[in-house]
Amino acid sequence: MSLPAELKRIVLIGFSATGKSILAPFIAHRLGWQVVDLDVEIERTAGRTIPGIFESEGESGFRLREHQAVRGAASRNGVVIATGGGVWLSADNRSVLADGGFVVTLEARSATILARYAAAEQGTTEVRPMLAGADPRRRVETLKAARQPFYAMSDLTVHTDDIEIGEAVEQVVDAVNQRAAAVVHSDTRLREMRNGPGIDPPPISDFGPDVGCVVEAGSARYPVYCAWGLLDRSGDVLDRLGLGGRVFMIADQAVIDSHGVTALRSLERTGRTVFSYAVPSGEASKSLSSLDSLYGWLSTHRAERRDVIFALGGGVTTDLAGTAAATYLRGMPLVHAPTTVLGMVDAAIGGKVAIDLPSGKNLVGAFYQPRAVLADAATLATLPPRELRSGFAEVIKHGFIRDEPMLDLLDDSADALLDPASAASDESHRRLLVDIITRNQAIKAAVVSADERESDLRAILNYGHTLGHAIEAVTGYSTVLHGEAVAMGMVAVAEMGCSLGLIDEAVVGRHRRLIERFGLPTRSPQGLGRAEIVEAMSRDKKVVGGKQRWVLLESVGSPIVRDDVPPDIVSDAIDAVVGAS
Repeated sequence: MSLPAELKRIVLIGFSATGKSILAPFIAHRLGWQVVDLDVEIERTAGRTIPGIFESEGESGFRLREHQAVRGAASRNGVVIATGGGVWLSADNRSVLADGGFVVTLEARSATILARYAAAEQGTTEVRPMLAGADPRRRVETLKAARQPFYAMSDLTVHTDDIEIGEAVEQVVDAVNQRAAAVVHSDTRLREMRNGPGIDPPPISDFGPDVGCVVEAGSARYPVYCAWGLLDRSGDVLDRLGLGGRVFMIADQAVIDSHGVTALRSLERTGRTVFSYAVPSGEASKSLSSLDSLYGWLSTHRAERRDVIFALGGGVTTDLAGTAAATYLRGMPLVHAPTTVLGMVDAAIGGKVAIDLPSGKNLVGAFYQPRAVLADAATLATLPPRELRSGFAEVIKHGFIRDEPMLDLLDDSADALLDPASAASDESHRRLLVDIITRNQAIKAAVVSADERESDLRAILNYGHTLGHAIEAVTGYSTVLHGEAVAMGMVAVAEMGCSLGLIDEAVVGRHRRLIERFGLPTRSPQGLGRAEIVEAMSRDKKVVGGKQRWVLLESVGSPIVRDDVPPDIVSDAIDAVVGAS
C-alpha cells in the first residue's frame, strides 16, 4: 500500500466503548505502524488511573493531561492514535490531530455501549467519571447526543455494533488508501476541523430520551429526536424544552387526519390550546400566496411571540411553516415534526426555510433555526411509495459526501428500508430504520453546525442539487419529485467528476446502481433539453459572480466545490441525464 508522505497518523475518535482501543493495534499492525492509546499514556505519566486523576485533579486537570498526551502522540509519524471520548471536543486537540491525520469516528448505539460497560466493569468498583449518576443510560444518551456533531466531522465513520474486527480494519484501511491524499491536502477540511460546531465544548443538557444529535449552530442549540411513536410524546417534549403558549399546527393535508390527530392529542394532554391549518400537498404550496394565507390565519387567531408553530409534514411544510415562523411577528418559536425521509434527514435540520418563485426554487427565505426536530419513524409507514423512495436520495447523497460505509448498508437493506410498514411488527426492522435516519441526521447536523449560513462547508450538501433544482423548475415542480431530481443531478455531477479525472467509471457506476436500487431515476422524462436546463441553472441562487458552482467528488466521502468546470464537460454531463436538444 502506498500512502501519501503527508499522512502522519490515523486518529480514532468517538464515544467510549465504541472500540477505539481494540481496533487501534489491529490497524497499526496492518499498516506496519505504531499504536498510541491516549488513556494508557495519561495513566502512565500520571501514575494513577483516570478515575483517580478525576478525583484528585478534577476534570480540568485531566483535560490538561489529555492535551499534553495529544501533542506528544501527534509529534510522532506513522502512528494510530486511540483517543478518549472527549478529546475531539477541544478545538486545540482537533487542530493538532487533524493536520496530517486521517480521522475515523467509531460509532455504536447506546445499548451497545452500555452492554460493553457492564462487561468491562465486572469485578471492579471504579465508576467512569463522566457517567457518574443514578441513570447511566440517560447520561450516555445525553453526552453522546451533545458530542455527535463533533464526531460527525471526521473523515470516516465506522459503526461497530455488529461488525467483525477484521471487517472494521479493512473499512478503515480501504478508506485511507482511497482518500487520504485528498484529505490531508484539503485546507477547507482542516479549517472545518479547527472550527467545528463550536470552539468550546458544548454544555451538557438533558433533552430527554431519543435524542440522536444536537445542532450547535451559532444562533441556536437544539435537539434532534428520532424514535418510533414519537409524535405521541409531542407535548412532553415541548414541556421539557420549556415551550409554553398555544400551538399553531401547520400540517400537510395528507397527514393531518392521521398523524396530526396523534400530535394534537399529545399536545392537548399537556394542557395546550392547539389550532390546526392544513397545507395542500405538493411543491405548489411553497408560494407567496400560501404564505400570505398563513399570515392571515395567524393574525385571525392573534398569534403571539410566545406561541409555538408546530410544522407537521414533509419538506414543503417544513419550508412554508418555517418561513412563516421566521417572519411573522419577526419570529416565533418553531418545532419541526417531519413525516418524510426528506424532512427527517434534511429539510427539518439546519434552519434553511424558503418558498419558491415562478423563476426558481427557494429564492425567498431565511436562516431560522427550530427549537427542536421530532422525527417519528412510524409516520413513514403511511408515506406513498414514490415519496418514500424520493427521500432516500438525500440519504444516498449523504453517503457519497460523508459516509461511504453507509452506501454498502443501504445497498444491503434497501428492500427493508423501502417497506417501513413491516417495521410496526418487527423490532429489528424498526431499529434499522431509526438507526439510518439518526445516522443521517447526525451528518446534516454536523455540517450545518460548522457552517450555519452556507458560507463554505455547507455547500457540500448541494451535491446533485444544482441540476436537480433546474429539472424541478423546468418541469413546474410537479412532474418530478425533489429526490428524483437530486438523484439525476448526482448522476450528472458524477459524470463531470469522471470527465475531470477526479473519480473513475466505477464510482459513476456505483451512483447509478444505488440510485436504481432505490427505484429512483437516472435519466429525466422525455421532452427536456439542455438549453432550458442551462437557462434554469443560470437563475440558481448558488451562482456566484456569474459562475456556476458545482459540488463534485475527489473520491467517495471527499467533496469539493468547483466553479471552473469547462462548458463542454457540463454539457456532456447534462446530456447524459436529460438528453441533447
